Amino acid sequence: MINFNFPILKNKLKQNSRIKKELLELINKQESSSLKQDDDYFTDNISRVDWDRKADTTRKWVNLVGPHLQKHFTEEVKKIGLSKVQIYELWFQQYYKGDTHGWHTHGHNFTGVYYLEFGKNSPRTQIIEPVSLKIIDIDAEQGDIIIFPSMFIHRAPPSKTKKRKTIVSFNFNADYVEDGFLKKIKEREKSWV
Repeated sequence: MINFNFPILKNKLKQNSRIKKELLELINKQESSSLKQDDDYFTDNISRVDWDRKADTTRKWVNLVGPHLQKHFTEEVKKIGLSKVQIYELWFQQYYKGDTHGWHTHGHNFTGVYYLEFGKNSPRTQIIEPVSLKIIDIDAEQGDIIIFPSMFIHRAPPSKTKKRKTIVSFNFNADYVEDGFLKKIKEREKSWV
């Protein structure tokens, strides 16, 4: 095995304070369901989720936040040398006391969480380091977005607070090397010869 470090990107959504109230209102009006499963693989209890419509771009809340997320993702992945962001899936999840989302992975290149409604005692996303099995608690606060490779095993631990937690989760690809980064690689290659 070759160990390889990869960053978890974390930054505030610049428009969070401007769109938060309207975005929550639209999410609260959105048709949704709950997710409850507890078996040998899944341990999920999420009060409200619109996962079943994750690819539906006509939802009003998606039309509000989608362009801001597209811009944010494009700026963030540029930091790691990537470009050509295409969002495939967006959905919200609302957690109340006792709700949880067990260990899981996602599809596409990248996934992550936008912490829309997130109190100081809200449970943080946890990612497991697969070699050491060390649990990494993501230090996030309201308005933050974290982005990480979709194959990272992660979860939302059980909520112990009465305050609701609302997140927007997503899956996207970044399929090309960013031009400026490619130039840096080519310059570095000259010193390898």
